[in-house]
Amino acid sequence: MVKSELHQLEKLIGEIVADEQTNNGNLPAKFADRVKSVAEVSARLKGKWIHDLFSAVKEQILTRYVQFHQAGITSLSNQVSVRIPASYFQGAKDPVYHLYYAVVANLEELLEFLRQGFYQYFDRDYAVSFDHLRVQTAHISVLAGEVQLLFQGTAIDPRLTTAVLASIANKLKNARTLGISYRHLSYCSALLQMINQLLMDNPRVTTVDIARELYCQNFNSYQFNRWYQNHLGAIINAAAENQHKTTILSEIEALNQLFVERDKIFEPGLPPINDQLLSWLSGLLPAQPVTQVSNFLKINGHLRMPLQFSVTQFALFVRLCYLEGCFHVNNISDILRFFTQHFETKKQLNISFKSFARAFYGADQATAAVVRDFLQRMINTLNKTYFP
Repeated sequence: MVKSELHQLEKLIGEIVADEQTNNGNLPAKFADRVKSVAEVSARLKGKWIHDLFSAVKEQILTRYVQFHQAGITSLSNQVSVRIPASYFQGAKDPVYHLYYAVVANLEELLEFLRQGFYQYFDRDYAVSFDHLRVQTAHISVLAGEVQLLFQGTAIDPRLTTAVLASIANKLKNARTLGISYRHLSYCSALLQMINQLLMDNPRVTTVDIARELYCQNFNSYQFNRWYQNHLGAIINAAAENQHKTTILSEIEALNQLFVERDKIFEPGLPPINDQLLSWLSGLLPAQPVTQVSNFLKINGHLRMPLQFSVTQFALFVRLCYLEGCFHVNNISDILRFFTQHFETKKQLNISFKSFARAFYGADQATAAVVRDFLQRMINTLNKTYFP
């Protein structure tokens, strides 16, 4: 049976933090010994994890085991990271902070070991540690600078450059406070690398080439969507008035020919970029006669299906369906967006995507008890009806 292996690390980190608080920053000699102990415990943990990986433990238990340790080590890394000032990374190599960072480096190495060696169980949607964010932000900043320089040597619309770089900068601006996942952080890096490669491989690449590649990558930022609408609006307005409809349909057809990778997404709280743009373009067409199909989900005057569940109960129910493979779609953002758009609860006619996402991951025992009662009644009905 697997169990938490964090107690030794938690004890050592607690002692390190206590050393600083009780000695007013004048760390005792044994502080260095504790730092060394963190490295020793980390090395033992790797061996223990590998043993558990190849044991007879069930996949579901191993997933919980890995993600529990991922969350715990991330928290420990953050506890130490907040004690290291930014000046340390700018050249002020204070020996005390050097010891602190040695602890952080060991914990970050453990997280990377889990991410690389246990990739099937590692939660890429969990918030990255402060130090991982610091390293990746610096890397992304370098990539953004390279992309900006490459853009300057082309005829590409500078407003597109601004839209891309501003979107990524805004994403990272509050990432430490609000948190950002491994998935979304790597998306930012991969997107800039993709643009960089496009520009280097083909100096004659056009604005449309870049825009369509971003579209295929589901770069659904507010700034990029606005830029694309302005770009398409200019094309439509440049056409003769009697050709507006034909031009709109042509642009819709061109976008429909592009495959959007919906398993990727820049802003989980916004619809995919193809949904945003195609809906906007369709809205520019002359009004069509209203059909009965448009009222398909209109029940008692509601445009969404009303539920007896609360938001937290409904989110847990959806999570259970997801975990047990009820949905053919694996993209969590798409699943959450579908349910927030098509259902309402007793107290919320418009379910917020963010609140639903929080509830999806953060149900408590009281919520679980209500959902279990619903499921139990459903099982009882099945037993009475089909298995008398």
